[in-house]
Amino acid sequence: MQTYENDVLKMKKKYKDKIEILLGYEVDYLKGHMDERVLHPHVDYLIGSVHFIDDWGFDNPEFIGRYEHEDIDVIWQKYFDAIEEMANSKLFDIVGHVDLIKVFKFMPKKDINEIAKNALLAIKKADMVLEVNMAGYRKPIAEAYPSLSLLQEAYNLDIPITFGSDAHKPEQVGLFSNEIQTMAKSVGYTQCAIFRNRKREFVSF
Repeated sequence: MQTYENDVLKMKKKYKDKIEILLGYEVDYLKGHMDERVLHPHVDYLIGSVHFIDDWGFDNPEFIGRYEHEDIDVIWQKYFDAIEEMANSKLFDIVGHVDLIKVFKFMPKKDINEIAKNALLAIKKADMVLEVNMAGYRKPIAEAYPSLSLLQEAYNLDIPITFGSDAHKPEQVGLFSNEIQTMAKSVGYTQCAIFRNRKREFVSF
């Protein structure tokens, strides 16, 4: 953790005249296992994400077989319940890839907006920003996180957005940026949020 921070701060200084580099963390929200001491106040932003349903890493291809033995509607509800709890914790600035549960295209029978309703309301109440994440285009679901319908609902609730590449390789930075900006504009967004020292600002796109 300290090595990561040192590297980011080093690059921030080195390239200060060329590009602004911000320091942030994506933190896995695990109910009952959160140590608030690791949520450093000196970072620019904190992204809260959910990658586990109970002890199951549902977005890990190694454990994809478990989907066949679960009730898909129950899985989706458990996931969004965890997103709601994460928002209610008020520990984070940004909600990461809000509908990650769709990654392998196991879709529920119930209406997704209804399943996600309470989670979106909690995000709104916590005054969090919703990440529009490009990585879904690289996955079996082949669309952004969130879906167009969820993004429209977020806009209706006046939930601000930010953009994220979720890049795991240098060439993935900014990949599909045109697609997610076009999608955001199509529902009415004209600004996205950025954070400096955990203070939110807006820029037009």
